[in-house]
Order: sequence, then C-alpha cells, then structure tokens
Amino acid sequence: MKVKTMIMIAAICFAVIPMILFTTITGNMVRSDGESMFNDELKNMAAAQTNSLKTLSAKVHADLDTLVAFPGVKEFGRLGEFKKQTVESTDNALNRYMADSKINSISLVDANGKIIAGSDKDSDYPEFASYADYEDGVLYFDLIAAKNTNSKNTMFIKSKMDNATLFLSYNLSGSDSLLARITSDISFYDNGRVVIIDSKNCWSSGTVINENLDSFAENITAQLNGLNENQPTETFIYKEGGKDTSGILVKAEGADGLVSLISCPNNRANFFTNKSLTPITSVAVLLAVLSIVAAILISQNVTKPLSRIEDTLAKIRRGDHEARIGTIANNEYGQFSRAFNNVIDEIVVSEDRYKTISEMSDNIIFEWNFKTNDVTFSNNFNKKFSYRPPSDHFGDSFLMKAKLHPDDDARYRTDLDRLEKGKNFENNEYRIKNIYGDFIWILIRTATLNDADGHPLKAVGVMVDIDRAKKSEAKLTEQASFDALTELYNRETIESQIDNEISLSEMRKSEMAVLFIDVDDFKHYNDNYSHATGDQVLKFLAKTIKETVEGIGFAGRYGGDEFIAMIRNAESNDPAKIAQTLINKLADGFDADIGERLSVSVSIGIAVIKDDYNTRVEYLIGKADDAMYSVKKSGKANYAFI
Repeated sequence: MKVKTMIMIAAICFAVIPMILFTTITGNMVRSDGESMFNDELKNMAAAQTNSLKTLSAKVHADLDTLVAFPGVKEFGRLGEFKKQTVESTDNALNRYMADSKINSISLVDANGKIIAGSDKDSDYPEFASYADYEDGVLYFDLIAAKNTNSKNTMFIKSKMDNATLFLSYNLSGSDSLLARITSDISFYDNGRVVIIDSKNCWSSGTVINENLDSFAENITAQLNGLNENQPTETFIYKEGGKDTSGILVKAEGADGLVSLISCPNNRANFFTNKSLTPITSVAVLLAVLSIVAAILISQNVTKPLSRIEDTLAKIRRGDHEARIGTIANNEYGQFSRAFNNVIDEIVVSEDRYKTISEMSDNIIFEWNFKTNDVTFSNNFNKKFSYRPPSDHFGDSFLMKAKLHPDDDARYRTDLDRLEKGKNFENNEYRIKNIYGDFIWILIRTATLNDADGHPLKAVGVMVDIDRAKKSEAKLTEQASFDALTELYNRETIESQIDNEISLSEMRKSEMAVLFIDVDDFKHYNDNYSHATGDQVLKFLAKTIKETVEGIGFAGRYGGDEFIAMIRNAESNDPAKIAQTLINKLADGFDADIGERLSVSVSIGIAVIKDDYNTRVEYLIGKADDAMYSVKKSGKANYAFI
C-alpha cells in the first residue's frame, strides 16, 4: 500500500471523522441554542427599556411643562420680578406640587443664582454657573449636587427663561425612586442588570451617580457613538470588573438622550450551555486521546524511513561523500531514495570538478554562508597564507583575522561590513600579509546569492594575486619619464603604463578607456600670437587633463599638440562625461600673458576595452586616434567613440 493512501486512511479512521464532526456539529448546536436564548432575552429587555425610558421622560417633561406654566414662575421668568403674583403664593404652589409628586426639589433661580421660590428659598443655588453647560429640557444625572452634598443622588432637568431658571430634581434613592422601576428592580439570569447613561456619559444603576463611564466598563464609550434612537445595538462583549460581560445599548426616541445598558456576565449566561457541553467534551477528549495514540503509532511506522534519509544527509554534510540511502521499499520512499542518490552522485562529481579547477588555479575561492555563518576557502589558500582557523565560524575565519596593511585596514573592514549586508566589495584591492610575512596586493571580487525571497543567502568570492602588476605599476611610475614642458608622462612612459593597466583591468574584470586629445587649429596660436603663447596653451591643456582624471586614471603628452588620457573602471567612470567635461573646461579658457583670455577647442577620440585584454597598446591608441580624426572631419570641438 502506498504511503499516501495509508496516511489518508489513518487520518480518516482515527481523527478526522469521529472527533471533528462529532464535537463541532454537536457543540455548535448546543452553543448556538444557548447563545440564541441569551441574546433573545437581552433584546426583550432592550425593548422593555425603550418604553420605560419614554415613560420616564414623558413624566419629567409633564412636570416641567406644568411648573413653567405656573403664574408666578411664568411672570418672574419673563420680567425678573413679581408684580401681579407674590413670592409667597409662588413658593407655596411649588412646594404643594413637590409634595404631591416624586420630585425631590423645585427651585426658581434668578439670573444671579439666588433661589427666589421653592426648595431652599432665599439661598444661593450651589455652583449655579456650572449648570450653564447643560441643555434645557434634557434630563441629566446631577453630578454637581452629588459631589457637594454626598447625600442627594438625583437626576435633574432645567428650563431657562428670560430672567430665571427653573430646576427640578428627582431622588434616585429608595424603592419608590424615579429609576427604581427600570434599574434596581430588574433581574434576569440572576446577575443581569440595567444601567442608565445620560448624554454626558454619567451613569447610575439607581442609587449612585458616577462620572467616569470607563471606570465602570471598558470600551462602552466607543459603542455609544452612532447609536440610533429605538434601534438597540447587537450584543457585544465588554469588560466589567475584569470579567467578560455581554450587553446591549438602547436609546429611546424623545428620552432626552438617556441610554439603557442591559448586561449580564458571560459566565452566568453560558452556565446552561456549559452544563450541556460537559458530556460532549468528555467524549471529545476520549476521541482525542485515541487519535493521539493512533497518530503516534502511525507516525513511527511512516517516519522510520525518513529517519534513515536524515541520517544519510547528516553523514554527507560531515564529509562522507560515499554515504547513500539504501532502497527502502517499492513505494514512494523507494523512488525518492533512488532519485536522491542520483542527485548526490551528480553533486559529488560537480564538487570534485569544482575543487580540481580551484586547486589548479592560482586564485583562491571562498564562500560565506550567511545562514550558518560559516566561511570556507579552497585548498590552495594554504600555499599563499599561513593562517589556520580553529573553526569554520566567520569570527575565526581569515576574512576576520587577515593582517591588512595599516593604510588599507579601515577600507577593508568597511567593505566586509557591506558584504555581510548582502552588498559586494567596492574598494577591492588591498595589501595583505602572506605566508612569508610580506604584504602583497590582493584583488577580491564577490557575488551575493539570494534565496527565493530575495534575502542574502551566501557570498562567493575570489582572491586574485595582483602583486606583480601593482608593483610593476609602481615601478613604472617611479621610473617614469616626463615631458619637460607639460610635466606629464612622455610617449614611451604612457605606452608602458597603458600596457600594465590592461593587465590590471583583466584581473579586475573591469573596463578601461583611452582618450586621444588633439588641439583644434593649434597653428593659429603660434602664427597669430607667438610660440610662447602656444606653449601656454599646451600647459593649460595639460593641467586641465591632469586635474580631470586625477584618481581615476593618468595622462601624458603623446607628441606636439596631441595628448592621451587613460580612464580606469570605465563602466562606472563614464569616458563620455569625462570628455565633455574636458571640452567645457577648455572652452572656458585661461588668461594668457598677452593680456587676452584664450579659449581652447579640442577633438577627442575614445577607445574602450571591455573584455579583449589581448589588445596591443599601439592598436588601442590607434583606434582612439581614428575616432579623433572622425571628429575633426565632422566639425571639431567634440568627442567620438570607435
């Protein structure tokens, strides 16, 4: 039987069908019924609260409309004084009405905050100015009174007239209080309750006023935003006292912005559901245990071949290239093992070929694996350097421990940091101490390999010994012959320098360019001014060329009014831009001894070596000369490539 079929049958028999179907379907049915019943109860309570809030608001507004219409209240509110009515009659009328209703206090207050009639007559209304923020005709919890008296837990409503304000306060305490019938007397699911919230987010459960809604329950404020009248919210979960609680918010139309929160702790709401789920959970656990036992037995049988494959891979990683996977069975594992062995055979042959080539070459090849942080070098490394790393770890490798010339060390460390970040070496020629204790010039080229996600996986590099070419360059510079007039290399020296530069460019795998520069109409300066002026032109030209190619090449006088400039790394040091820069600088001119400013026009031919490093110096200069003459024929004062 195939492995895939065996695993499929085992999964269906021991895990998938009995456990998932039984526990999921049965559990969801029970849980859904329980949640549905609980949500329906909350919604029924929300509908009842809508009517209760409307009744509450209607009662308060009826009181307010009646009292505002009292003759004395109406007169004082309009005029700010009593004329037809008296203070006593108004006061008596307000107190009689208060005694016959559930109103805790009625106060008619003048514009200065003094109580004219009603409760606490002839005294100042506490913190009268603070009530300016409250809207007229809207019912609020009286947080100001509660803070000042610590005994009157009330709701209030006010009506501001032209010259007075009428305050009505309702007591919250006691079984016959205004809110008792819609808050503290409510009970469902044992722990269910109702909380009333006013438009300033003060709240009360019937006896105590609280200012900070968040101190009562987290995340309620966000639910209040966008609440529509007569449209209860869906059931939501919030934290009350650190416990998960289910709640619904409802705002009644015309109820002065009052909102009811109907809530019940989840642990109580889920009591009956959890009780029903207990036997179901027990069966599910039993099935899970049986599935685990079956999975262990099956996995042992299935993974045994995989363990053999893993062991073989470990042996190959440790260097045992003869290790192979034995044929396991006539199934997918057997097919895989044969394919795996074939791949290993090909890799070993390829690796042996790679080692042979690297050992036959003078160049040293290295590899830095960023995932394991190991560094390995080709075997010919020992022929040039004496360092023996204690381990393959990057911190112990020659890349870290190489002894650099003091002038090159900082530059090398910078490039090494770049390599670790997935970037290649830039300033890649350094002097490193060899096996004999001498500093030799080494060229390092690197390439970064990325994984499928584009992240650096490893860096592969090659170290090339360029010591002979670099020392030859230095010797040529030291022995260079110079043109007496311009102080540039003479013809013989510049040809030797270019020949050596071709060898260095081959080692660097970089491009180089030769610029052949000729003065346009040079005879004009000698004939119209003097030979001394002509010499000044040549000196100005030589100085300009030298400054332009400084650091990226060198220049020389080839003969007469002909000059040559060599540019290294032409792939990044664009010879066309350099030629145009020369043309522009020379066109700006110089102040000659004759008292005039003379500009100089030149024609420039450019020849580039990209990969044909067997090119002779004479041929390269000749090509640049041909390109220069093509410029002469087409109008001068320009440059061209060959």
